Amino acid sequence: MPRIRLTVNDIKSAFTGKMGATEDDSGDHTYYYLDYEGSEYTVGKISHSWGGSLNNTQILMFARKLFLQKREFEKWVVCDIDTPEMLQIWQSRRQAAQ
Repeated sequence: MPRIRLTVNDIKSAFTGKMGATEDDSGDHTYYYLDYEGSEYTVGKISHSWGGSLNNTQILMFARKLFLQKREFEKWVVCDIDTPEMLQIWQSRRQAAQ
């Protein structure tokens, strides 16, 4: 399977557009918050200095925050996994980790 190249804009679009997270870029980083079942969760953080394509380490950071494997995260961003399915994975793995 060909490597998926993700950009900062892809991630921002996935968090705000697909997930419905709110964006706060007032500090040193841009944070993404998800209001889910009455609680607010920090689901992502992007440095203002990041631009263009993301490297593996950056993608893994996003994936781990959502309790996803790297490939699952990439598939969610490019719409191969829909948001309800991704949120179900996130919720079940997050609860199992507690």
